[in-house]
Amino acid sequence: MSLTIKELADELAVSKTAIRKHMDDEFRSTYTIKQGNKILIKDEGVDVLKNQFKNSESGTETASENQATASADSKNGKSATALLAETLEDQRKQIEEKDKQIRELHQLLDQSQRLQLDVQNKLKQLQNKMGNSSETKAIEETVMDQSSDQSKQSENTQSQQETKVSNNYRPDRVLSSDGSSYQAAPRKKKHWWQFGR
Repeated sequence: MSLTIKELADELAVSKTAIRKHMDDEFRSTYTIKQGNKILIKDEGVDVLKNQFKNSESGTETASENQATASADSKNGKSATALLAETLEDQRKQIEEKDKQIRELHQLLDQSQRLQLDVQNKLKQLQNKMGNSSETKAIEETVMDQSSDQSKQSENTQSQQETKVSNNYRPDRVLSSDGSSYQAAPRKKKHWWQFGR
């Protein structure tokens, strides 16, 4: 048996506008019949609309349940706040403990560095006392020989580069016509009207 929109709205306890919102073009072409100026909804369409409203009602029930649990949680919020405060206090204590350990590690590191410096200084003193030994003299001589060889090589290469430059390049002199010597290059005199060019 077909129902009008008003009859269905009364049966579901909703407004006619709510039912019209659920009726799209596809629904109207499939589940409705026009009788005069009234729109009748077929039984299959009534079932579809009832299911849609049940689903939406269950959604509103879920929302109201969520609100109820939220209000219960707010009552328990004080205990949750206290729990969070305790957790924060524990974490603060742990951080302070870690800072203390870091400071101790820095002190130990400084001490070990000082000990290493002391050991190095004592080794140098021993080497200076034993400086007359033949091994240290031999090492010093080889190091000195190597450094003097390197300095001689660098001097030779530097002097060779200087002679190349001095022999090949003379900007203020021109090679003479016979090719044997350099002469001063004649300079062209500029007149006052040529300075702008």
